[in-house]
Amino acid sequence: MSELKLLPGWLDADATALAGAVPPGPTLADALPGLTQAQAMTPLQRLQRLQASGLVECGGAGEPIHLAWRQFLRDRGPSVLVIDATGFDTRARGAAAVLDGAPWLLAEGVLIAAGLRDSRKVELRLPAELTGREAALLNTADAIQSLRQVSAPRIHVEVQRNSRPGCWGEGHPTDRSRLIHTPETWCRVALLFAGASGLHASLLTLRRGMEQRGLVELARTGNLRRQIDNWGGGEAQGRDAVLVFDDGLGGFLPLSAADLSCEPLSFASAGIIPAPSTLMEMAEGVCVVKQTRRALYRHWLLADGEATEVRGLLARSARLAARITLGRGSAAHLAALDEAAIELATQGLAAAWPLSSSLRYYREQWERHVRRESCPEGLCLERSEAPCHRTCPSNIDIPNFMAHIGHGDYRSAIEVIRRDNPLPLTCGLVCPAPCESACVRSGSDGAVFIRSMKTKAAEHCLVEGSYPKPKLAPATGKRIGIVGSGPSGLAAAYYLRTFGHEVEVFEGQEKAGGMLRYGIPAYRLPPDQLDQELDQIRALGVNIRTGAKVDSLDVFRKDYDAVFLGLGTQRSRLLKIEGVHQSFVLGGIDFLRAVRSGDPVRVGPRVVVIGGGNVAVDVALTALRQGAKHVDMVYRQSRRKMTASPHEIEIAVAEGVQLYTGWSPVSIDEDGEVVFQFSEEVKDDSGSSEQKPDATRLLKLEADHVMLAVGQGTDLTSIEGSGLEVNRGFIVTDRRSLMTKVPGVFAGGDVEHGPRTAVEAIRSGKIAAASIDAWLRGTAMDAATGKAVRRARVVPLTVAAHDRTYLRRAMMPERSVEETVGEGNYVRIEEGLTDAMAHDEACRCLRCDICIGCGLCMAACSEMGVEALRMSDTTAGRLAYFDFTRPAKLCIGCGACSQVCPTGAIRIEDRDGVRRTIITGTIVCEQPLLTCSNCGASTRTPAHREFVRRRLPDYMAAPMDRELCPSCERQRADRPAVGVSGRVFKEAEGQK
Repeated sequence: MSELKLLPGWLDADATALAGAVPPGPTLADALPGLTQAQAMTPLQRLQRLQASGLVECGGAGEPIHLAWRQFLRDRGPSVLVIDATGFDTRARGAAAVLDGAPWLLAEGVLIAAGLRDSRKVELRLPAELTGREAALLNTADAIQSLRQVSAPRIHVEVQRNSRPGCWGEGHPTDRSRLIHTPETWCRVALLFAGASGLHASLLTLRRGMEQRGLVELARTGNLRRQIDNWGGGEAQGRDAVLVFDDGLGGFLPLSAADLSCEPLSFASAGIIPAPSTLMEMAEGVCVVKQTRRALYRHWLLADGEATEVRGLLARSARLAARITLGRGSAAHLAALDEAAIELATQGLAAAWPLSSSLRYYREQWERHVRRESCPEGLCLERSEAPCHRTCPSNIDIPNFMAHIGHGDYRSAIEVIRRDNPLPLTCGLVCPAPCESACVRSGSDGAVFIRSMKTKAAEHCLVEGSYPKPKLAPATGKRIGIVGSGPSGLAAAYYLRTFGHEVEVFEGQEKAGGMLRYGIPAYRLPPDQLDQELDQIRALGVNIRTGAKVDSLDVFRKDYDAVFLGLGTQRSRLLKIEGVHQSFVLGGIDFLRAVRSGDPVRVGPRVVVIGGGNVAVDVALTALRQGAKHVDMVYRQSRRKMTASPHEIEIAVAEGVQLYTGWSPVSIDEDGEVVFQFSEEVKDDSGSSEQKPDATRLLKLEADHVMLAVGQGTDLTSIEGSGLEVNRGFIVTDRRSLMTKVPGVFAGGDVEHGPRTAVEAIRSGKIAAASIDAWLRGTAMDAATGKAVRRARVVPLTVAAHDRTYLRRAMMPERSVEETVGEGNYVRIEEGLTDAMAHDEACRCLRCDICIGCGLCMAACSEMGVEALRMSDTTAGRLAYFDFTRPAKLCIGCGACSQVCPTGAIRIEDRDGVRRTIITGTIVCEQPLLTCSNCGASTRTPAHREFVRRRLPDYMAAPMDRELCPSCERQRADRPAVGVSGRVFKEAEGQK
C-alpha cells in the first residue's frame, strides 16, 4: 500500500467554510462534536485521553502534547491559550491552510483546552507573511455563539502580528500560564476528541527538488525515503542529494541516510528537526557548510531579546562557522564547533539541528574547508567581489569607480570603467542595469543609481575634451579585421588595440555604431553623443571604415592574421500567423533602422506593436514620433514577465501607449484588423507555468500599421561556404574562446549568443579580444578574462552615519511628456543626475568590495554581550549594514569587531584623545579615551572600562580605579603590591 498522502480529509472537508462564518452544523453537538465529548470529561480525564493517544506537536520539537498540558494544569492564576502560526520557513503553507481551511476545527481544539483552567483569552501569533489570515478564525469565534444549545465559553482572540518563532527547540523552561500549539496541532486535538483516526501525521510543504510540490501529509509511521520517492524526489538530484528541512534551520540529511521512520524520536536521533514544516531536496554537491552558516545566523536573529548567555553561544557558533567558510578556520575551530553543537543541544536550542546534522553527515566538507582545499560549490574560501561587480555583464569594478566619482575624480572613474567597458557613456544611457538589481540596497531603500553614474563621469570627461587614454602595449605587427561596428565589434577593437595590434573595423552601413545607432532611438541614445564615444576609440588608432560591406569571409580573412565577426542581429523575425505578409506589417528592427537612417517613414494614425521587450517599447515610442496618434502594445504573457525594463514600460505608458498583456496574436486581415486570443498563465503541479490559449476570448484591434518586435535574426550571406558552423541562425563558437571551427576566425555578440543587451555584446567582444591576443601570441588566455577583477582600491568616502543610513535613491530628472512627445521630437528623455545627486549616490554605496558581509564583527560584538552592531540579510545572499546609527548608542569601543574583520572594513582610530569606530568610511561612534594615571598614554573608553568592571568580582574590579596602560600595568606587576589595591589582592589571596 502506498504511503503517499496528499491533504487530510478534515482539511478538504472543512475548506467549504473558508470564511468561518458558516457553521458545519446547526447545534453545538453538530458543529463541534469533539468539544461536546470533552465537556463530559474532567480536566484530568482530558489529559489522560491525550496521553493515551500519543499525539505530538505538529512542528518544531514534536514533543508529546500531554507534557505541555500537564504543566499547564499544574499552574494557577490567569492563563492564555496560544495559537502559534510562526515557523522557521516562511514558505511553509501548513499554517495558512489551516487558518483558511479549518477555522472551526481550530476553534474547537482551543475550546477543549479552555476547559482545563477556564481560560478565556486566546493569543494568535501571526508572522508578517500571514497578515490577514486571522479573519476566518475571528468569524468562527463569533459564529459559535449563534449556535443552538451553546454552552461553550466565550473567548477573546488577540492577534499578535509580525510575530517570529523562538530560538528554542526542546526541553527549555516554558511559561506555564500559556498553552502553546501550532494551528494544526489544535485541529488534531479537536479531531482526537471527536473520535477521528489517522492522526499520527503532520502537514509538510514540499519545495524544490520534488516533482510533487506544495502541501502534503507526512505519515509519521511511514518511512521517509519511501515517501520522498512517492513525492517524486529521490536520486533525481544526485545519488546522495541533500535533504533540507525548514529551509536549513531544521537541519540537513543525506538522501542515503533517509531510510528511517518519520516518528519525531527517529528524526531527533538523526539530528534533524523532529517535526519539520518544509522539505526540499538540493543537488548533490551543495555546500552544506555555507548553508549551515546561514542557518546559524538566522537562529541568532530569532534569539533577539534572549539572555546574554544564549545569544553569546549562538553568536560564537555563527562566528566559528563564518571563519571556516572564509578559509580562516583551523582544526581547533572545528573542535570548538563540535563543543558548541553539544552545548546548543544541551540547552535545548534549535540551532543544534543544522549544526549537529551538518557536522555529523558532512564532516568531510567541513574538514576540506578547514584545510582550505575546496568548497563543493566554489562559494567559500575565496573572497568574492561585490554583488554589483560580479553581476555586471562586462564586470566593471563598480564600487571603486563610484568611489572615484564621490571624491570628484571623474577621469579616474572613467579609467576604471574602461578597463572592462570602452563605452561608459553609451552604457550609462541604454544599459538595463542588472548591477542595480543585484545591489544589496535594492531590497531595502532602493539600489544605488549605478547606471547613470557612468554617464555622469563620461560627460565630465568629454566636456574637458576626451577620456583618459589607456596605455597601449608595444606594436605586435599583427593585423585584425573586424566585421561590424556594433558594441561587440567596438569592444573587440578597443581591447585588441590596447594589446598592441593593428585593428580595422568594417561597417556596411553609412555610419558606425551598428545596433547602437540603428536599433536604439535617439531619445535614449542621441547620435551626437554616440559619435563622441566612437571618436574616443578612433583616437587610439582604430580605423573604422563605413559603407564597407564584406561580401565574402574567405576573401576578407586573407588580409588579416585574425578576424572577428560582430555581425549583430539586424533582421526582424516574423510570426507564423495568417496575414503577416501584408504590406502594412513591418518588422520592428527594420522600422527602427529606417528611422535612424533618416528615411521619411510615417506610420499610423493607429499602430499595433506585438512584443514585450525593450525593442517593442522602442518601436512603440518611435511610432509616436513618426506620425502615430494611438499605439497599442500587445504581449502574450503578463506584465510581470515582460522582458523590457520596468522603467521603459512606465515611460511608454506615460506617453500614452495602451498596454495589453496576456494576449497572443492569431491573425491580421487585409483591412488592418488584428485578432488576438487570451493566453492564460497556468501552473502545473511542479510549480512551472505555461501559457494556455483560450480561443473563446478574443481581442480585436484596428491598425494602420502592425509592428512585429518578437525576435531578431542575422544576415549570414557573407560567411556562406566559409566552413563556419551555424545553428538556428547563429554562428557556433567555442564557449570559452569564442573561436569558430575555422582557426583564426572568432565571433561574438548577438550573432553568436542571440539577441541580448549592448553590455552583454561588449562583454563578448572583450573576451574575444583576449582570446585573439592569446591565440596570436601562442599563449593561454588569462583565466581572469570574463570574471570580476578589482581594478583599484579607492579609499572609502567619509560619510556621516545619518546620511549613510537615510539617504534615498535619487529620482532621475526627466523631461515632461509634453517636452518629449511629438512628431520628429527625439530630444533625450533623461536629463541626467546633477553633480550633487551623483555624490549622494556614491555616498549611499555600501562598499561591498571592502565589507564582504561575513558577519564576524556582529557575531563578536554579540558574543561580547554588547549588541552594538546589526547587519541585515539581503536578496544578494549576504549580510550588509543598513543602520549606521545604532553603534552610537551601544558601542563601548572595545575594538573586538576590528580585530575579527578579515578585510579591514571596520577599523578603530585613536586621535586627539578620541576613539572612533569606522565602518567603510563612516564614523559610527566617537568616544573619549581615558589616560594612563602613570604615563598619560591613551588607554580605553570609559564605556569599555565600565563594561569590564560589571563583569568582575569586587576584588578584581577595584584596581581598575587607577587607570593604567598595558605597559605600566606590566611594570607594576613586577613590584610589591602597595596601598588599598594591594590590600584587596592580599585579602583575596588569603581567602583562597
